[in-house]
Amino acid sequence: MIFTKTRVFVALVGSLFLGSIGGILMASTNPTNAESSSVDSGKPISTSALNIVNKEGKVRATLSLWDGEHPALIMGDGQCDRRASIAVYGKERTGLTLYGEDCKRRVALEVQSDDLPTFVLRDHLDTPRVQIVLSKDGSPIVRLLDPNGKAVWEKP
Repeated sequence: MIFTKTRVFVALVGSLFLGSIGGILMASTNPTNAESSSVDSGKPISTSALNIVNKEGKVRATLSLWDGEHPALIMGDGQCDRRASIAVYGKERTGLTLYGEDCKRRVALEVQSDDLPTFVLRDHLDTPRVQIVLSKDGSPIVRLLDPNGKAVWEKP
């Protein structure tokens, strides 16, 4: 009889222990209040930067004020910290830039300080080679540039 009572007691203690461990493990997989709470649209969130990270914690996108004043969204991948960016560069320009696998600028679509749109294609050395601009009267200007960035052909 004592042997049976000991077995029952050990079984109860073991069950309690295993149940506690299981509960702890289950609780760790449930979302926290921060992960499951909805955003109250009546209350703005203020921060100096927002980083979006992958499962390993590596930053893949950043929304911030790049110079403390002007906003920029920078997106990257495992190879380059910049693969695309959208930024306001103060009075001089606002633009969308796409980067190649070598992390150098390839394509830029910008609005310059004179409020004129510009489209630029760059070579593997990050040198502008093609530029399309709309003039103030709305007519296009196409420029082909040499490896030094100097205009070799222009068609207004």
